[in-house]
Amino acid sequence: MDNAKYTAAAIVVFASLANTAPASDWDYTIAPYVWGPEFRTSLDIGQNPPVDGSTSIFDILNSAFLIAGEARNGRWAIGGEFNYLNLGNDVSIGPFSDIANWELDGIMASLVAGYAVFEDDKSRFEAFGGLRHWDLDLSTTVAGFTASTDESWTDPLIGARYSGAINERWSVTAMGNVGGFDVGSKFQWEAVVQASWNWTDRIDVAGGYRHLSVDFQDSLNVIDLILTGPYVALAFNF
Repeated sequence: MDNAKYTAAAIVVFASLANTAPASDWDYTIAPYVWGPEFRTSLDIGQNPPVDGSTSIFDILNSAFLIAGEARNGRWAIGGEFNYLNLGNDVSIGPFSDIANWELDGIMASLVAGYAVFEDDKSRFEAFGGLRHWDLDLSTTVAGFTASTDESWTDPLIGARYSGAINERWSVTAMGNVGGFDVGSKFQWEAVVQASWNWTDRIDVAGGYRHLSVDFQDSLNVIDLILTGPYVALAFNF
């Protein structure tokens, strides 16, 4: 099954879930966020030799937009996120300083459906499955020679999430997922821990740590990306 069929199937499933209850029974959250990870790259593009780098994303950031959202009804939840990043960096190869450069412009978006297999007044444990889509324009320049590629793929993913209330204002969340399985990428995985403070009835302030890793390969290109670091979010509930 190709990426388009996976995406179409997911949309049908999520739309069916959303139609199982009246609109008034759903609760929604929209959360723009700022993520400050260390960005580790290993890019083998076209005929150029591999280019590796590791630095703070703020040192290589040209522009970005990150937002997440969720809709909940009883034990069911539908969630997703959209990330846009434009990055670039000069790197060295062996003893040669700043002989190479890499650039990345692309999006990462996910859509998942979850079900709470356990739930009480203070905690909730969910299992979920869905899709994560990547669309990346990448290039490397080594000693004046530039190689570029436009890669787009969709990974199935499965995972679990735990949410628990500490008191009336504070709560914690832990989430993990794995995916790829040679459908799109060879493998991807993610882990998140978060603490949230209920600022008002409609607004939560959250902070945490997120690690995201993806390993993609085709006949000409190898793309290994790791983003790991803290984030802060402002969640609007309605």
